[in-house]
Amino acid sequence: MNSVWKTHAIGRHFVDVPTGAKLVESWKYGKDALERVAAGDDGQIAQLVARREAELRKQLQKSGKPSFVDRVLLANGSVALFSWSEPYDETIYASDTYFKAGRSIIRYQKDAIPLSNREKAITFFKRCSAKWREIPAGQTPEGIGFVAGNAMLADDFPNYESWRLLIQLEGKPDVSLEVSSFVGAVEEGLRQRVGGILTSMLGAAAGLAQLRNHARPVGPIQADEILVAGTQNGKRGYGFKWEAPGKDYSLAEPNMNVSLQVGESAYATNRESFSSDGEALELWDTLVSSIRLRPGAV
Repeated sequence: MNSVWKTHAIGRHFVDVPTGAKLVESWKYGKDALERVAAGDDGQIAQLVARREAELRKQLQKSGKPSFVDRVLLANGSVALFSWSEPYDETIYASDTYFKAGRSIIRYQKDAIPLSNREKAITFFKRCSAKWREIPAGQTPEGIGFVAGNAMLADDFPNYESWRLLIQLEGKPDVSLEVSSFVGAVEEGLRQRVGGILTSMLGAAAGLAQLRNHARPVGPIQADEILVAGTQNGKRGYGFKWEAPGKDYSLAEPNMNVSLQVGESAYATNRESFSSDGEALELWDTLVSSIRLRPGAV
């Protein structure tokens, strides 16, 4: 496979991807979603905030009051909106926070904030608003921080952050390829969890073969991989999995997963996937071997 690859920064890691691939990213910080909603100046963020505030004011509680509670001004032109989380309950807040990182605007939605935790939440939002940085085009992010698109939250605050990267390969629409990471740990490694199940599958499924089943560390990252393939009705299918179990509460050693699949689909042949096992393995090995913690990210 003669692809040109590039290094992509996401979360606190680097991953190499084919230059022609389309990348679809999602991120969470503290288990709550981050969304890059726009690029613009102070006028743009003011419009976004005003529009959302108007929506919340139109939503009414069972008491007849608007769902909107108030807005809180944060650092660097960022703004947090507080509203009631449920129409029948005025003891739990929801928040819509619009962080500004240069010309980037990131929306952060958080639910289920008890009344007693309001000031704690505001303190957290203020901390974050002071630490968002824009990543200039073509520049590699440096230093402590969690990368989300072209912005970085330059902080190492302990939290359950996560990210997901869907890689849509050019000319291979039948291949599903995904890399993901979340802070936390699994109790058992990949081979411990699925080894017995895999043995049963291999014995029962005609044409299904195991290509690999072993420890697959990548640099200091301890991990396992299991790769299977099979041919049915003339089409070669693949199920590849790599997993680093991670450590609890560790930003530097999260649980990480890579998966690749080619299965039943609208495509009857391998014209839209891989010409051979060798091509599939070459792409897989290049991607998995490239995963590394960004220097200084934690």
